[in-house]
Amino acid sequence: QREEVEKDVEGLKKFFRSQKDMPGKTKADIVKQIWKELPKHMDTPVAPLDEEMLVDLAKEPAVIEGEFKHSWGTAEKLYKSEAIDSFGNRYLLGVFENKADAEKAFDSWNKEYEQAGKDVKENLKNWAKQQEAELAEEQDSVDRIRKALEEARR
Repeated sequence: QREEVEKDVEGLKKFFRSQKDMPGKTKADIVKQIWKELPKHMDTPVAPLDEEMLVDLAKEPAVIEGEFKHSWGTAEKLYKSEAIDSFGNRYLLGVFENKADAEKAFDSWNKEYEQAGKDVKENLKNWAKQQEAELAEEQDSVDRIRKALEEARR
């Protein structure tokens, strides 16, 4: 089982590493090349390409910036950075090519998480003070009304 998985992994890495940089080419150019090669590998004739589709594909570059030989398809080893908050929620912070970048992502998240906790405590403290002030103000009103009632009874 493990050997089969490793064989599949190596096949995928080989596939991704076989990418060729094609400056100036569009996805339409690639489809045309595939369509030219396809009849050599099939017993039945190949349907003609849709011209509207080719017009749309001609607007897209063959190689998209940042996706050429992406590390997720070619790297021997990747590092996942993950965080778990105090409620047990898991957060995928990213997948990185080296351990240092994964740790940096966690440290950044953790710093932000701790600051958010401090901010919540501060907000609760301020809210509690505000509630106490409102209760004190209400108590002053209640005391004035009681005093007025007592004076009215006399």
